[in-house]
Amino acid sequence: MTHEKVFTLKNRREVKIIFEATYHSTTQKLKTDCEILIREPGEKAFRTPIGISHPKYWKLQTVTKEQGRELILLYSGLSRKQVQLAENEFNQLMLMPA
Repeated sequence: MTHEKVFTLKNRREVKIIFEATYHSTTQKLKTDCEILIREPGEKAFRTPIGISHPKYWKLQTVTKEQGRELILLYSGLSRKQVQLAENEFNQLMLMPA
C-alpha cells in the first residue's frame, strides 16, 4: 500500500512525502518506508532533495540510513509535525478494512 501527500511551503516549494508498506511473508511483518521528494517553483517533476550536484551529497553517502533520513528531512524544508501528520494519515488508511 502506498500513500502520497504533497505540502506547499511558504517559499512555494512543493514537498511530496510517500509512505509505502510492504508485507514480508518470511518474517510475517509489515515494513513501512518513507521517501521525500521536492519540486521548486517552475520545475515540472519531483526530485530528491539532495542530488549529485548538492554540496551535502557525499556526506549523505557516508552516514547511516537514519542520519541520511534526517539530513534529507532537513534539506526538504518539511517540519517533523508535517511528517507526523502524513504518517498518521497513512496509519489510518492501513487500519481501515478493505
